[in-house]
Amino acid sequence: MAFWAGIDEAGYGPLLGPLVVAGSAFRLRDKPGLGVMWNVLQDAVSPHARGRGGRLVINDSKRLYTPSRGLKLLEEGVLGALQVMSGGPVERAADLFSLLRGEAKAGAEPAPWFAGAGELALPVASNQSAISSKADILERAMRTSGTGLLAMRACLALPAEFNRIVARTGNKSLLLFQKTGLIMQHLWRRAEDGESYMAIDRHGGRKRYRRLLKDVFPECGCDVLREADSRSDYRIHNEARALVVSFLKSGDQRALPVALGSMVAKYVRELYMLAFNRYWSDRVEGLKPTAGYGRDARRFLKDIGPALRRAKVDVSRLARAL
Repeated sequence: MAFWAGIDEAGYGPLLGPLVVAGSAFRLRDKPGLGVMWNVLQDAVSPHARGRGGRLVINDSKRLYTPSRGLKLLEEGVLGALQVMSGGPVERAADLFSLLRGEAKAGAEPAPWFAGAGELALPVASNQSAISSKADILERAMRTSGTGLLAMRACLALPAEFNRIVARTGNKSLLLFQKTGLIMQHLWRRAEDGESYMAIDRHGGRKRYRRLLKDVFPECGCDVLREADSRSDYRIHNEARALVVSFLKSGDQRALPVALGSMVAKYVRELYMLAFNRYWSDRVEGLKPTAGYGRDARRFLKDIGPALRRAKVDVSRLARAL
């Protein structure tokens, strides 16, 4: 049996909303390879929305979600996979967050404009009957192929934490890797002795990760296998176990565990943004919601400016100091 995991992020670049890093881990009958899981689970999973039939769609979240397309495909993939893993439907966002947090401790109470995220009833865009039907198909396909979904994990940095860490380190890429390292540790705990495999969507143009990996696994050896334009590979090892880690360009389109991590990260971020927009819309009449990026985020901050001043809210609690 082989352990095959993947990690990706959502929300690294915007001005508003959380940064979320998420991952998934599977047990496979055979040694994993890029793209192999879409073939192994082809009766239950499609990488494409068109022609999917009754299958879940799992792919890079940017290919499945836009504000105009909505959350349906993203939500069905995430909640369908979680239903297989947990054994039942996930009906509240608070339960979703708890499952994704796993054994990690809950963070500090979120700011009021994010507090409503956990109160959201799920699903928000699809329906439970459709999700359960597709989850049943996935469960059968996994059982037939000898595949197991071992874990789905996510962690996030809300703007206040984002600003605090970036102010201390002077580098938001270190925050991204800190969160990535937490997910790596969570997922590798589910692996058995022997050699395991993990793919991570490459962090921007970075090619060298050994020093960062040594900080995540200080008691393990870390060998450089390759550092190139398209991918960087490392072997982390101790006496009993080894983990081959690959940082891949477009990894969320090349490996299903990374794609599922991408979807989880984006779905969690969008639930927080849904609560965020509802909170401020209740306080500013006619307010247009925001996805949190660039010019539109600055427009949003201007529109809620009077409400922020009335409530004496420091904008650094709301927006990132990029």
